[in-house]
Amino acid sequence: MGTGTSRTNESPSGKINFSTFKARIDRVKINGVQRTYDDYLERTSKKLFAAKNVQELLDGVKETRAALLELGVFKNLSATVDTSKGKDASPYGYEVNFYGEELSRITGSVGTEIDQHEGCFVSELSTPNLFGRGERLSLNGSYSNLKTSELQLKFFKPYYHTRYGDYKPEISFALLRHASLFDWSKFKTEQTGVAFETSGIFPIDTLVHTLRYELYVRDTIAMFKHTPFFVREYCGPKLANVLSYNVVYDQRDSHVFPTEGIRVSTSHHLINSSFKKLGYLKNDLHAELNCPLFAGMSVQLSGRVGKIVPLGDAMEPIAISDKFFLGGPQTLRGFVVGGAGEQKEGAATGANIYWLAAAHLWSPLPFSQYFGQFGQLFRTQIFCNVGHSGDFTTENLRGAIGVGLAFRLGDRARIELNYTQPYRTQKGDLPKAFQFGIGYDFT
Repeated sequence: MGTGTSRTNESPSGKINFSTFKARIDRVKINGVQRTYDDYLERTSKKLFAAKNVQELLDGVKETRAALLELGVFKNLSATVDTSKGKDASPYGYEVNFYGEELSRITGSVGTEIDQHEGCFVSELSTPNLFGRGERLSLNGSYSNLKTSELQLKFFKPYYHTRYGDYKPEISFALLRHASLFDWSKFKTEQTGVAFETSGIFPIDTLVHTLRYELYVRDTIAMFKHTPFFVREYCGPKLANVLSYNVVYDQRDSHVFPTEGIRVSTSHHLINSSFKKLGYLKNDLHAELNCPLFAGMSVQLSGRVGKIVPLGDAMEPIAISDKFFLGGPQTLRGFVVGGAGEQKEGAATGANIYWLAAAHLWSPLPFSQYFGQFGQLFRTQIFCNVGHSGDFTTENLRGAIGVGLAFRLGDRARIELNYTQPYRTQKGDLPKAFQFGIGYDFT
């Protein structure tokens, strides 16, 4: 009789089908909370109370645990599920208990991080959950293999406990100093100033909006004695006001090796050196489409386009560090960074307009199924990319084809080792056959 009952709740694969068992959440309790306010935690369990069967209950527990960890107040968190007991217990009732340990008042970390084009050594000292609703004050510094450095004092405040909590609104304020090298144009920049940022997700979960304002002094410095004069004209400290608006729509099945889905990101930066001038508007658009094929293979089509538009009657000079530099393993493969555009005295001049397009055929490694999870870290690609800077025409087109091997780094970044063969170049271009790329945003 027991055997007959269990079979009625089995799926065709022989596993128990938990969706056939009714369930109702009677109680959810979060244990181990000392400094955190209840209203900051309540929203995370809202979906859990909507469970109608045991399978939805188990899925809800996983989602709720992930949401609680995302709040940035717990060091670790576990969960238990038990049937309801007592006179107030309902039929098919369950109780869920979460057991957490809050982060200490002061935390520190030292490690490495993957950024676009580079790997960074990062250290941070922070005070998490400062006022009981996820606030964080942090001091962090970083230094990369490309000699990029940053020092930042940042205050972060989420508003998940408000009526708009479903949109994950966040604000931050930072004092920062940032230094970058532009080897391809033989100069470097040092920026010191303040930044204010707010972000949210609406009207759907896959659409992220970010609004950022920066006010800083940007010092452009010639790196060498032989840095060309046209670069030196931009040198010296200048005030910069930057108002940025970014939108990202991402429904891909993976951030690193997607096989299906689309991603569209757009950024707009209003830049000027005086509160009395409009300055110029820097626009950038990146789109990507992924389609699955067979045997684990997929095709990827992607493209980028950017344009800087001067505003107002008084034409403000466009800073060379704000211009577009085409080329490199993240953009136009087959050329060095800044090597697919106009060169003057051995330095890239940058452009106010650029576009590029690429097609990739991605495939697992041969016999990757025999290597288990390790084999899933690698993918091979065959690609063709074309692009141009200076205008939107195809007269001075650059293009390259190639093959490559990619390696996954966590859930956000990857390493690419490619061999490329440029099939169309222009005078002064700097092609490169073997390329090594590391980052999270590739075309």
